[in-house]
Amino acid sequence: MNALKNMTALKKLALMGIALCGVAAAVSLPPVASAEPGDGPLIETSCSYEQLMAALQVQAPQASARLADHPEAQAKLRELIALPVDQRRQRVQGYLDRNPDIRAKIEEKRNTPEGQQKVQMLARVADTCHDY
Repeated sequence: MNALKNMTALKKLALMGIALCGVAAAVSLPPVASAEPGDGPLIETSCSYEQLMAALQVQAPQASARLADHPEAQAKLRELIALPVDQRRQRVQGYLDRNPDIRAKIEEKRNTPEGQQKVQMLARVADTCHDY
């Protein structure tokens, strides 16, 4: 029974890592074909992790609460945001290159009304994070 619980916990951690990279990638995938993948408001931001979290709490309290429940995802996001912009781009691009199925899912979901709402919400977070 413990082994099953540990397996479930590992799966949840893996999915959270994928989701975190997916969030970063979703905002980095360009809306037009000529833009470079790996660019986007959260990838390009000069805000600190703390500023982004404060903006997320105001702009998207439900997303903020979900993230608060996952310290592993918070750590990964903190690690990503601590990198210089060019390294963030490389990390996201490398992840997407190694996981074309995830890239395809992100692109597919990004084109849905719900996906567009999430992209807009994350853009608002990036646009307002300097206020915190």
